[in-house]
Amino acid sequence: MSTTELTGDRYLETLVPSAEKLVQAVREDNPMFVEAMLADAEMVYGDALDGARALVVLLAGMVPDDQTAEELLRWRANPAEYQRLRATGVSAREAAELAAQVPPPRRPHRRSA
Repeated sequence: MSTTELTGDRYLETLVPSAEKLVQAVREDNPMFVEAMLADAEMVYGDALDGARALVVLLAGMVPDDQTAEELLRWRANPAEYQRLRATGVSAREAAELAAQVPPPRRPHRRSA
């Protein structure tokens, strides 16, 4: 397997695992892990901005181009249900669609003092 087989660039290739982890961190609402993946990119490129740019380009290349932004972000309508469905083996696309059809749990109202 070539060291540039997926991306055509040896530096971007190094970031592929970080990009995958970044996607998962966003889905799990884990800001600490998001920061860790940005730090990985900074280490590879030697500069925070260059690393972030490279990671953005890599992630853009990983996004299916046959879906709208609304379809791609549909999972955000009910992230907990999306995660539950994914844990049961439902595909990401189907889990997002199904989760969007289930109202998210209501948070208890706080009383004003």
